[in-house]
Amino acid sequence: MKIGVVCSDERMMQVADNLKKDYVVYRIQEDTDFLTLPQLDAFVLPVKGMNEEHNVQMWNSYMHIPSSFWKIQGKEMVVFQGIENEAAKKLNVEVDYYMNAEEVITQNAILTAEGVLNELISHTCKSIYAITIDIVGYGHCGKAIYTMLKNLHTHVRVIRRDCVMSKEFLPIKEWKECGDVIIYTAPVQILDDAQIRSWSKTPLFLDISTPVLFHEEQIHRLHLNYYKISNLPGRFACISAGNIIADHIRRRLHEE
Repeated sequence: MKIGVVCSDERMMQVADNLKKDYVVYRIQEDTDFLTLPQLDAFVLPVKGMNEEHNVQMWNSYMHIPSSFWKIQGKEMVVFQGIENEAAKKLNVEVDYYMNAEEVITQNAILTAEGVLNELISHTCKSIYAITIDIVGYGHCGKAIYTMLKNLHTHVRVIRRDCVMSKEFLPIKEWKECGDVIIYTAPVQILDDAQIRSWSKTPLFLDISTPVLFHEEQIHRLHLNYYKISNLPGRFACISAGNIIADHIRRRLHEE
């Protein structure tokens, strides 16, 4: 079985290294001649895939995938990419979105938690045992971060839109005073200006949510100590993150 892997970063290079143990792998680089590639059984794009001009973000530039490549390969080739976008939806081939797979989500959440710990240590001037931490949201990443910090015996709470109130779990309406650090994981905005202004301290915001929920104007208006953090698995655990993607692809192809 022949697989093309777009090696856009270290994580995708690990995907190629992992898959070559079982398949014939073609590493797609900026200088690849797409029209000389053989008929591929699968084509692996990075997490964000292509934009609508069929350009892929590589290391420090964009690589264009010509429309003739898709015509030559035909409908039999399976495409893998992380998240759905307009370019992928317009392809006349089967597309598997690996970041939607439950096992990928669960394993990436653990790597995300480890990356959050690194960012937490980097952005604070105290020991993690000398600060209080609030996690907003309790999805896959929120749970993984809470479990890790709880196991490290730090002072951590979870803030949710609605939950049974306890020492470590607070509904948003009962969140009267924030911790020293807020790790924002919720996919929607559940904080308003009035609540933030009501706090007596200015917390460190580490925002790992996927959508843009805190806009620049709001950050300046509220004088937030704010950091938007993304791609933690790819940055801090590229080998593990690449193996997770490769294992999903292997399972998916085995089902064919």
